[in-house]
Amino acid sequence: MRPVLLALIAGAAVLAAPPRLLAQLEEPPMEARVLADGDSGSTWSIAEATMEPGDTHARAGRAMRFHIDVNHETGEVNYPIGWPRTYISLPEGERDWSGWDFIDFWLYAESSREALPTTPLGFIVRCPDKNSSFTTNLSDARLGEWVHFRFPISSLPDPANCAAVQFYISESNYQHGDVLDFWIDDLRLLRYSEPTLISVQPLNQVAFRDQPVLRIAVDLTGLEEGATAQVEVGLRRDGEGVALAATALGAGLATIALPLDAAPAGSYEAWARVAGSDRTLTQPVRVVSSPWEAEGQ
Repeated sequence: MRPVLLALIAGAAVLAAPPRLLAQLEEPPMEARVLADGDSGSTWSIAEATMEPGDTHARAGRAMRFHIDVNHETGEVNYPIGWPRTYISLPEGERDWSGWDFIDFWLYAESSREALPTTPLGFIVRCPDKNSSFTTNLSDARLGEWVHFRFPISSLPDPANCAAVQFYISESNYQHGDVLDFWIDDLRLLRYSEPTLISVQPLNQVAFRDQPVLRIAVDLTGLEEGATAQVEVGLRRDGEGVALAATALGAGLATIALPLDAAPAGSYEAWARVAGSDRTLTQPVRVVSSPWEAEGQ
């Protein structure tokens, strides 16, 4: 699974990595496990900041308010311009995330500034420590708006050993005296509760007409360990199918060989779906004449 960041801003969907169509399709059923929110009683550790529940901007109930008064003079002794941060440590029995698909949360930003910097807030998952971590900049954060962030569990270095989640800023990105409030809500793990394709990608988006097959990579989830689901892939143009293949797959990344012998040169749509589902992912493909084909004529 390739890294995905899904930002939903004021009802508009922005997808910053493939598969492009994931935000355009109706979301399949998902299971959730809340890690922390304003109503869960979660305990956050802090440095140079505060973290408390509140309902001022909460989407429902209460959210967690990460408050920072930027101060370039009174931080840690060796680093007066420091890294205000908050983190939650996870109990031993809750550190294995390998059976989940995404870590997901909502973020609302408020500031004395007129605009946020390009690196407003950082997000870290320790797997299990700073030497084995997933770190990203939440650059899609917006002042006065709830923004939805989602990251695939497959992006984590060790999904089976996730010990802590952290939010932080670097004060060097802000001016002395800036006041910041980041409201964090519904920090949770998600997984699909039925067989679901989350990406499709032809290994070649330009294929020669005389090559025997086009290999289609698919990422399948929503299955119990050891279970399989029938996955169909095909090639079509103007609604007419020209190639079809199907195979039983387990969860994870796999490739399916799609025969190309009936596909003349032209532009096509490669598609994939779980058998029996009306949820179809697509990618463009071109089939072109090959130089070797011309030499044989």
